[in-house]
Amino acid sequence: VIISTSRPQLPLRTVAISSPILSAMTSSSTVIKSCLDILRRLDPAETEKHLENLTNLISNDDISDELYQRVDVPLIVLKDVNADDRKFLACDHNRDGDSHRSPWSNTYFPQLQDGFCPSEHLRQLELHANEVFDVYRELYFGKLTSVSSVYLWDKEANNGANNNGMVGFSGAFLIQNKVDNGSYWNSIHVVDVGRIERGGMCQYKLTTTILIYVSLSDSELGMESTRITGSLVRQNDRECKISSHDSSSSSIGSQHIVNIGKFIEDVETEMRKEMDSLYIQKTKNVVDMIRKDNMKPTQGQEHTRVLNEAVLAMAMNRKTKLSGK
Repeated sequence: VIISTSRPQLPLRTVAISSPILSAMTSSSTVIKSCLDILRRLDPAETEKHLENLTNLISNDDISDELYQRVDVPLIVLKDVNADDRKFLACDHNRDGDSHRSPWSNTYFPQLQDGFCPSEHLRQLELHANEVFDVYRELYFGKLTSVSSVYLWDKEANNGANNNGMVGFSGAFLIQNKVDNGSYWNSIHVVDVGRIERGGMCQYKLTTTILIYVSLSDSELGMESTRITGSLVRQNDRECKISSHDSSSSSIGSQHIVNIGKFIEDVETEMRKEMDSLYIQKTKNVVDMIRKDNMKPTQGQEHTRVLNEAVLAMAMNRKTKLSGK
C-alpha cells in the first residue's frame, strides 16, 4: 500500500526501454519481469495508463497479452442493454478481443460473433452464482454504490464437454464499490475448482486481489492532501466436502457455490482486517508522529513548576555566593 500526496509523476519516457528491440533481443520472461518491476515503482492509482504505455513499447502482441493478464487494473462498469441496462464489470476474465461478455445476457459488448462462452451446464451455474453473489455484495458493500459480476469458464481439458461440476472449472468473482469522491474498493477473486475425488473431496484454489484507492481532501485548502492507494494479493487453498446424496448437476453446482462463497467471505474479511490494522493504522500513527496540529510545548504543569523552582534555587545560590565575597 502506497501513501502519497498529490505530486507530478516522472514521465514514463525516462525509463530506458527501446521499442521493437525490447521484444526482439530479450526473452518474454525478461520483458515481463522488467515491466512488472517498473509498475511496482509507479503510482498504483495510474496503473492502467502506465500499462498501456508499456504495451505500446512492446512490439510482441503475445507478450502484451500476458502482461495484461499478470497485472490487475481497476474494474470497469458497463451496462447490458439486453438485460434492462443491468450493470456488469469488465475485466480480462470476460474479455474477448476488445469486447466484454455480460453475465446476464451472455452477449458481448461491443457485439462479437463467435465469442467465448461457457458450456450450457456451466452457464446455468454462472447465472445462479451471479444472483447469490449479488446478495453478498449488497450486504457487505451496499446496493447503490457497488456492482458485482461472476464469470465461469471450462478448463481447457474439458472445453466443449458437458461440464456438470464433477470435472472442475474456473471462475472470477468480482466486486467494485465506488463512492462520489472517486475512492474505490475492487475485489478480484479467481478460483480454480478441482475434480471431485473419491470420498467427495474437492480442492479449491483461490487467488484474491484487492485494489484500493482512498482520497482524503482538505476542504479548507480546496486541494487533495493525502491518498491511500495500492493492492494486496493473497493465495489460499481449501478442501471441501461435496455430498454424494444427490449427484445431479444442480445440486453439485449449488454446493460449489456455497463452498466458494464461504471461502471468499473468509479470505476477504481477513484481508480487510489486515489492511485496516496493519497498513492504514500504522500509516496514521506515522503521520501523527510527524505532523501534529498543536506544535506548542506539551509539558505538564508539575514539570514546569519543578523546573522553575530549580532555576530559582540556582539563582539564589549564586546571589548568596556573590554577597559572601
